[in-house]
Amino acid sequence: MPLDPLSERAFGARAAAYERHRTGWPAEAVEQALAGVGAGPEATVVDLAAGTGKLTRELVPRAGRVIAVEPSDDMRRQLAATVPEAEAIAGTAEAMPLADESVDAVLIGEAFHWFCTREAVAEIARVVRPGGGLALLWNVHDFGGDPWVRRMGELLTERRAPGITPNNRKQTGLWKEAFEGSRFGPLERFQTRHEQRTDVDGLVAHIATWSFVGALDDAPRAELQRDLAELLRSEHPTPDDVAIPYRTDVYWTRRL
Repeated sequence: MPLDPLSERAFGARAAAYERHRTGWPAEAVEQALAGVGAGPEATVVDLAAGTGKLTRELVPRAGRVIAVEPSDDMRRQLAATVPEAEAIAGTAEAMPLADESVDAVLIGEAFHWFCTREAVAEIARVVRPGGGLALLWNVHDFGGDPWVRRMGELLTERRAPGITPNNRKQTGLWKEAFEGSRFGPLERFQTRHEQRTDVDGLVAHIATWSFVGALDDAPRAELQRDLAELLRSEHPTPDDVAIPYRTDVYWTRRL
C-alpha cells in the first residue's frame, strides 16, 4: 500500500531534510546484520523502506546486488540521486515487485515498526530464498537525563502532531508479534553505540525530521522549531557542539 497522507507529509515531503539531518549507520552494525543473515559479497540484498538510502549506501560496497524498495516518490528520487549504484524501485512491505525466492536477504533500517504485520512478514518470506534472512536495524536516541533534555522532551510532548505514532513502536516490542507463525526462526540481537556531531541548529533540523514533528502543518512546525532553538541555545551547555547519541539495535533471523 502507498504511504498514507500523514506519513507522506512526515517523511516523503521532507526527503531532502531527512537525507541531510538523519544519521547514518555504524559499520559494525551493518556488518553484523549481513553476517547474521548470511549475505556475503556476492549476495542479492533488498533494502526495504529504504528512504533516502542511508542504509542502502552501506550495503552497496558489501553486497553483489542491492535493490532499494521505497513507496515514497520523493524519497526514492533522493535515493536514486545519492546512491545510483543501487536499483531503486517502487514497492511496499506488503507488495514487493520481486519474484519468489529471488533474494538472499532483506534489511530494514528504521522502519519495520511502521508496517510490522504478519502480511508484511509473509511477503518478506516470499521473496527470500530458504536459508536467507531478514535483518532489522534501529538507531535509538540515548540522550540521558540532563535538564536540557527533559525540557526539550516536555516541549515536544506538548506540541507533537496528533495521530502519527503507530501502535507498534519499536520501544514497545509489539512488532515481534508479527513473526508468530511465520517462516522465520528465532530473532537474534546485537547492539553498538555511535553519535552524530552537530550544533543547536542541526539538532533542531534533525528533530524536525521526526515523524510527529514533520507531520505538523507548516506554521506550528516552524513555531516549534523556533521555540526549540531558543530553549537549546539557552540551556544546552555547548550549543555550538552538540552530540546526538545513539544505541544501534540489530535483530536478525533466518528463513526456515
